[in-house]
Amino acid sequence: MKKQIITSLLILSLCTPLTQSIDSSAAKVCLNKKKVTLTKGSTRTLKVKGVNKKKTVKWKSSNKRIVTVSKKGVIKAKKKGSATITATIKKQKLRCKVKVIAKKSTTVNKSAATKTPTITQKPSTSQCPTTQQCPSATSYPSFPWLPTFSQMPSATKAPSATKAPAKTAAPSATKAPTGSSSSTVTEEGAYKTLNSLRSTYPEGMTLTNSYYYYSPCFGNGYGCYGFAAKLSDTVFGTGTSCSTHTSFEKIKVGDNIRIGNSHSVIVLTKSSNSITVVEGNYNSSVHWDRTITKSSLEKDGFKVTTRY
Repeated sequence: MKKQIITSLLILSLCTPLTQSIDSSAAKVCLNKKKVTLTKGSTRTLKVKGVNKKKTVKWKSSNKRIVTVSKKGVIKAKKKGSATITATIKKQKLRCKVKVIAKKSTTVNKSAATKTPTITQKPSTSQCPTTQQCPSATSYPSFPWLPTFSQMPSATKAPSATKAPAKTAAPSATKAPTGSSSSTVTEEGAYKTLNSLRSTYPEGMTLTNSYYYYSPCFGNGYGCYGFAAKLSDTVFGTGTSCSTHTSFEKIKVGDNIRIGNSHSVIVLTKSSNSITVVEGNYNSSVHWDRTITKSSLEKDGFKVTTRY
């Protein structure tokens, strides 16, 4: 009887450490990561710790559109969102939560910076021009970072910038007024000066209401108004006086036309029933050779500021 008791005790003492060892080993089975944050397109490898390498691990993603996982536990971020990766070893399941965030952009838009025209003079609050010199707030609805001009006068289809001007494009020189000096600007001279500016202000160059220019003749101006004033001063000089009229027949090359008190253009050429113009803030950019008919101008209303 004593021998049986002693034998039983020895068997129990041998079994107890073995059971504890198995339980301890099972408790150590885990993933190397419980939570992972990845940027779109990046990868990370998940590993199961405390398990025999011969044991099969099955990997699964709760949302493959967000995160995928390979047979070796390599996870790849596909798009912004969250998903759970599950590793199954026999009946035991181990989980890792994965969050995918958007990749931060570090690219600087250098082209936009080089295209923005130089501000020639900082305006002061006290110098705010009249409504005829500065477009009303309703003319330019806001957008994410700068305002844009959308209230354009009705016109015929704009010709391509690469097309040569029509035969009427280069007007013959007009006779200088009596008593004027030999340096007086002619329509032919104005046309040549304006065309020489095509490389300075190329077709499609960004120009919005953020552009500012001050002219002794036109005052403070933003966007299309400031750009037209700048071109007028370039052709005629800042010291040339200004006068206004509303007659289509009197329009000349180089004249500044305010259309419907919402948009300003400079005349490039003129025919009997239309003009072609150069303008700023046309779809937020510089545009050359747009044709505007006489009937369109008269419908919208216009005022001509001439330097002749």
